Amino acid sequence: MIRRIQLAPIVLTLGLVSGSAHAALQGRDLNGSLGSFEAYYDTDRNITWLANANYAKTSGHDTDGKMTWDEATAWAASLSFTDGVNTYDNWRLPTTLQPDASCGSGPYFNNCTGSEMGHLFYAELGGTANQDIRSSADPDLAKFTNLVSYHYWSATEYASNTGVAWNFSFYGSQSALDKSNDFYALAVSPGDVAAVPEAQTYALMLAGLGLIGWRARRVGDLAPLRGQP
Repeated sequence: MIRRIQLAPIVLTLGLVSGSAHAALQGRDLNGSLGSFEAYYDTDRNITWLANANYAKTSGHDTDGKMTWDEATAWAASLSFTDGVNTYDNWRLPTTLQPDASCGSGPYFNNCTGSEMGHLFYAELGGTANQDIRSSADPDLAKFTNLVSYHYWSATEYASNTGVAWNFSFYGSQSALDKSNDFYALAVSPGDVAAVPEAQTYALMLAGLGLIGWRARRVGDLAPLRGQP
């Protein structure tokens, strides 16, 4: 006789508990280092942000991290990380929605949550228009390193003039400026680059597997008493 163990309630309960632990920005390991995250997955926008907001400088690619639009675009596309098993190399500059109905009046538009950086500033990091992002009290701000309140390039060119591209200042405004300007670059990747359970989820999974193992052993121990083969 085949013994069937009822797993559905256990798995369902585990899924419900672990799901409640998820936040809007979920840490992702890109280099195999335990206890640190090199990127954060935004569950709202289904994109993954590189946690180092001036990686172009700290990696030695550029002396100060400021680049023209063409340089920044090429830099983002060249990024590659590995944890020893997987390679994460699908990076780009963030996009800007144009026109964006959420914006105030221009040419320096505030409260723009339609763009990817605007959503990060206002919705995820608790930024306020015309204020340095580093003054935000949102705890998620600590997830990003080297973030400065200056212009960061967007991947989106201005619709009526391809010599101009959108950018976002981490004082909360976005504008379209000449591509020859030297601005910072913050890399982002479409989707969830490294979907792995967080630490508390691992603990819950192990607990669930332990419960499954216990139940399997329990059924085996009781079989002789029930007269089962």
